[in-house]
Amino acid sequence: MADYTRRERTTVHVEYVLPSPTNWGEVAKLTAAIRSELGQELASWDDIVQVVAADDEIIYRFDKEDLRGR
Repeated sequence: MADYTRRERTTVHVEYVLPSPTNWGEVAKLTAAIRSELGQELASWDDIVQVVAADDEIIYRFDKEDLRGR
């Protein structure tokens, strides 16, 4: 008999958005808010947050995995 487990996971993208252009004071406020939400350990990872430039906004996003089906 096989020893395996089936799982379904849902990933949510958390986004923080700034208008473009913006000033660096607003960028500092946004990054402080994200660091607070992520916590010290995750915020120390250099690839945890993606920064995407769109037409008229700058999007900072990270994945938040839902582990309820674990």
